[in-house]
Amino acid sequence: MALHALFFWTSKTPQDNEWHPFPGANPNRPAVPLNLPNAVQRLDIQATSVDVAPFIAGVGGLAHIRQANQFGLEAHASVFRNPKTLLAMHRTVLLVAPVVLVCQAAGLEYRSFIPRWCHDRERRRVEEEVRTHVDVGMYAGAALWFVRMYGFRVGRAYWAPIDVVMGGALTDLMHREYGKAHGL
Repeated sequence: MALHALFFWTSKTPQDNEWHPFPGANPNRPAVPLNLPNAVQRLDIQATSVDVAPFIAGVGGLAHIRQANQFGLEAHASVFRNPKTLLAMHRTVLLVAPVVLVCQAAGLEYRSFIPRWCHDRERRRVEEEVRTHVDVGMYAGAALWFVRMYGFRVGRAYWAPIDVVMGGALTDLMHREYGKAHGL
């Protein structure tokens, strides 16, 4: 049973990977210059933000759990004050985001390797509305990143764009939970 859970992608169907935002399905995409290669035209930043988030949370959780016996002595129990956990999450962004972007550019189906399933409620979500929420979250994350790097000078050692990625992913999560709570 545990081995089956580790290889979760063996039981996923293509319909399980149809959550929004769907890569390349942006209805309001600005006109892309025709002289750009097709690989660049297939890149989807909003979908990348949502697709990378489970890996960041998973790696951050594992890094934090590995330090459980050091809480109170050498390590902070707060994720945001724990350097090893933050470093693991920031390295994950720098590793997984380019992999997802390369898979999008190559036209590969990578979503079957992400531990997330699509439900009927997820299929009823409107792509344009989801992308609007993810955009707002990414803008808020970019503002937070800018303030963190140049305003407060706190966390300058962690310069990866995790704020942008997680801002978009968290607004997507809030949008999904709002729909679940209100029966949409």
